Amino acid sequence: MQEQHGELTPEQKQILVDIAEVGVHIVHVQKSAAWPLHSYSVGLTHSFQQPEVIVFGLPTDAATSLIDSVADEAGDGRRFEPGSQHDGLLHNYPVRFATVSSARVAELMPKAVWANGGDVAAVQLVWPDKQGRWPWQDDVREKFAGLQPVLERFASEV
Repeated sequence: MQEQHGELTPEQKQILVDIAEVGVHIVHVQKSAAWPLHSYSVGLTHSFQQPEVIVFGLPTDAATSLIDSVADEAGDGRRFEPGSQHDGLLHNYPVRFATVSSARVAELMPKAVWANGGDVAAVQLVWPDKQGRWPWQDDVREKFAGLQPVLERFASEV
């Protein structure tokens, strides 16, 4: 966990309290011109030796529930590594985990970088549409694909 120097903001204090009490803090980021709505974890690395997780396109309550489920599973020793697929986190649907480059982590997950004192590993949790299609598949609706930019595809561009 980040060695603290100087005064902390109320938000930074809350992040550290949440990590100490429940193992994870969840940050929600509103849609911008560059990125859709997304949420990410802070603390999975410290609490569970698990990469931090980012998820796009879900309402904040659904994203919170999903990231909390990842933390619960990580607390039980389950691993969520890049390239893996897991059942049971979403009702009746598998999810996949993709690599997030360090440049994208720095851009999209600054509070996780702060809390971990620098570079931190992260994975993107990718969820399918109601027909079980992934955002990168040709037959998926464009609007659905737009909710979830798949960061792994863009890692070579940064």
